[in-house]
Amino acid sequence: MKIARGLARGLAYIHDKKSVHGNLKPSNILLGADMEAKIGDFGLDRLLFGDAGGKPGASARLFGSKRSMQSQGSLPDLSLVPGASPVGSSSIAGPSSVPYQAPESLKNLKPNAKWDVYSFGMVLLELISGRLFSEEELCQWNAGFVVEERNRIVRMADPAMRGEVEGKEEALLSCFKLGFACAAMAPQRRPSMKDVVMLLDRIPSSSSAAASLLH
Repeated sequence: MKIARGLARGLAYIHDKKSVHGNLKPSNILLGADMEAKIGDFGLDRLLFGDAGGKPGASARLFGSKRSMQSQGSLPDLSLVPGASPVGSSSIAGPSSVPYQAPESLKNLKPNAKWDVYSFGMVLLELISGRLFSEEELCQWNAGFVVEERNRIVRMADPAMRGEVEGKEEALLSCFKLGFACAAMAPQRRPSMKDVVMLLDRIPSSSSAAASLLH
């Protein structure tokens, strides 16, 4: 939750300044000694390669999650960043592997904040489930939740943290709902990062109130 909140606040700040990150993925999220999330690779392509290299998602399309793809290469040494380590290791994959990029970004449209919201949703879902979700799964879950799926949600949590979520099923359900809402196929259905921050801040004290923001 601390990682998710820190990431959400960082993106909300970027959007408040009328900017877009456009290349959010686990390898671009660094963690300090206190587990505070730090967003990296903000504008670095443009700085290194000029406007040609600054197209949002240009480098992101070469990377995917190590959890869901077989490693075919390695990233630059992130240990050069003092006191920080990546949330997840990413590996070079084929151009078809774009799990963190909003579907509309592949059409080379002008970048907007909703791209980052989609990427945040994918990262959040991976944080709490330990895996990436396919486009088919995203569409299925965004079609609506039913009562019977609450138990399924608990089983979808990362096995490494299932013991920690016992008794906190409502909070877990709210996190999954938020992740799926952010990763909606239609950009207009995704919440703003400002709303995401509000939701995450409310989850510990009032999961039901937080979940109501998604309806």
